[in-house]
Amino acid sequence: MLTTLRIRHLALVEELTLEFPPGLVVVTGETGAGKSVILGALSLVLGERADRTLLRAGAESCTVEAVFDVRRLPASFGARLAELGLEPCEDGQLLLKRTFTAGGVNRQFLNGSPTTLAVLAELGNGLVDMHGPHEHQSLLHPARQLAILDAFGGLPPRVDALAAQFRRRRALEAEKAALIVDERTYAQQLELLRFQVAEITGANLRADEEEALSREHQRASNAARLLQLGQAALNLLSEDETSLVNQAGAVGRLLQELQRTDPEAGALVTQHAQALAAVQELQRALTRYLDRVEVDPERLAALEERLNLLQSLKRKYGPSLEAVRAFGEEARRRLAQLE
Repeated sequence: MLTTLRIRHLALVEELTLEFPPGLVVVTGETGAGKSVILGALSLVLGERADRTLLRAGAESCTVEAVFDVRRLPASFGARLAELGLEPCEDGQLLLKRTFTAGGVNRQFLNGSPTTLAVLAELGNGLVDMHGPHEHQSLLHPARQLAILDAFGGLPPRVDALAAQFRRRRALEAEKAALIVDERTYAQQLELLRFQVAEITGANLRADEEEALSREHQRASNAARLLQLGQAALNLLSEDETSLVNQAGAVGRLLQELQRTDPEAGALVTQHAQALAAVQELQRALTRYLDRVEVDPERLAALEERLNLLQSLKRKYGPSLEAVRAFGEEARRRLAQLE
């Protein structure tokens, strides 16, 4: 049911909003009052071709909007909107909008989504039935005749179910056509998918391995330098004659002598003991660290090979290992469909 019609800059109308209540509405007026303009506006918003001569004098564009209450329409209407990729009707309200300019630019919208004149005309056939001496009545359209016959026989639910199956079949046919173009292409797709699946599966990817491998590779590639630095630090701590531990021992002896002379210096001896314990713990930790550092060319080569493989897979299939794994799953699914 048409509930609202808004017209702007069409023929003699500068701006007009009509609200239609439920039930029968009769619009009367003498010749030239604008009754035909209202019908023309409704025709435009339902997909009729626009004529620039319909623009109001001095106006650059014309706009017509119509709001329909579609709550009583069958569910197939909403399904058709979804099939066309259009926004659904909120609160059972369908909003149509048509704009055209003096330059010949046409724009049409359905529930805010851009659409085509053909779609407006298709949906308009089920919304409005215009009868006039020079208008084609919808009863003359075979599709409308079938709809009336189905309604008389109480068949709309079965028709909707059949239409859903038909749409599903067409979607499957489209998917099949996208997968298979010809025998040669089919064989090429199979070979490519098998290679992709085998390559990704054979890599045994783990989502968190790249970061750990990068850290290990950095240590392995700098192992000699790490050993050099660590050993130098260890020498300064404990192994040289002038090491920190030896120097701390001398300081400790001096502080003990100081304590014997002045008992109040005992706190300094305690602090020295704590500092020396910290230095000794640092020495042990550094020794354990150096024990773990190993110059291993074979391990370094293995790490580089693994990292190169991961980078190669990311260049081919996605920016991250997670994306590569997702690509592999999709390739496996498509391969199963083709085989």
